[in-house]
Amino acid sequence: MKRFILIASSLLLFAAALNAQPVRETYLYAVKGADSLFVDRHVDMSRVKGDKIPTMIYMYGGGWAFGSRGGRFDYLTDIGVQVISIDYRKGLTEYGYNPAPPEKMEAAIQMALDDLTDAMAFVLKNADAWKVDVDKVMLEGSSAGGITTLMAIYDICNDGPYSKKFPAGWMPAGYIGYAGAILNYEKDLTWAKKPCPMMFFHGSGDSTVAFDVKRSDAQTVFGPKYIVDQLHEMKVPYWLYCEIDGDHVLSYKPYSGYNTHEIQTFVEKYVIQGLQLQMKTEEYNLVESSHLPGFKPVHSTNPDAEGMPNPNPPAKW
Repeated sequence: MKRFILIASSLLLFAAALNAQPVRETYLYAVKGADSLFVDRHVDMSRVKGDKIPTMIYMYGGGWAFGSRGGRFDYLTDIGVQVISIDYRKGLTEYGYNPAPPEKMEAAIQMALDDLTDAMAFVLKNADAWKVDVDKVMLEGSSAGGITTLMAIYDICNDGPYSKKFPAGWMPAGYIGYAGAILNYEKDLTWAKKPCPMMFFHGSGDSTVAFDVKRSDAQTVFGPKYIVDQLHEMKVPYWLYCEIDGDHVLSYKPYSGYNTHEIQTFVEKYVIQGLQLQMKTEEYNLVESSHLPGFKPVHSTNPDAEGMPNPNPPAKW
């Protein structure tokens, strides 16, 4: 009888594990004026391995004008990574997807950087309560979020003002950018310290966020092609995933089901295992994105849908 009870209990636990779903918890991380800023913590404890959890901080896109922290993160929680999806103030809402004056753009980016880095510090502060592996905290962002998260890493590498919020010598363990770049007024990027391993998803035909480098009197856009050349010289691990002639759809297409395995591979190999790899993948699709297997395109132009940006915003930079 005891043996039967033991077997039955084991089967129930096994069934429960199979049916486990990620849990979402919401926390207030800052109040700034009239804005209350929250983070959502997504974690599936049935998938977690070990006492400390690799953690991804996700920042959505939307041109610093639209978007929300919502969305599904199964592609990460399924491999034992917890996800912290953050709010941030949007400084360009009045402009929508129309071009904003350079000074307004600069102010919006700095405001988003301030919020992002406050959220990152909040995650580190709660490391014990959330079982965060502080040596495996990663950043992930789409479009405006991809730009802001990458600029936070650049700030940390150069001991910038936002780096002071973190313990001395701390560096994120990895970065994944979906149509990300660095925007500033420098002629060239300089790195005082080596950055973390980076993964870039980008379309070579993206007219919204440049793939290579785009200089103007206002700001310079340093895209992943430019950055990867620097990473190669610095012997920093990277994976550049380029869709030839692809447009800004790469700002959300990879995590919408099409590149799940590549994202998981980067996290597992580059971050968890710490492999020192430099990779480039070039892909040319002979069919429309809407017909690609596994890809769930955004049909709505509502930028708040699942935290995804407008799939066809007008060029801003």
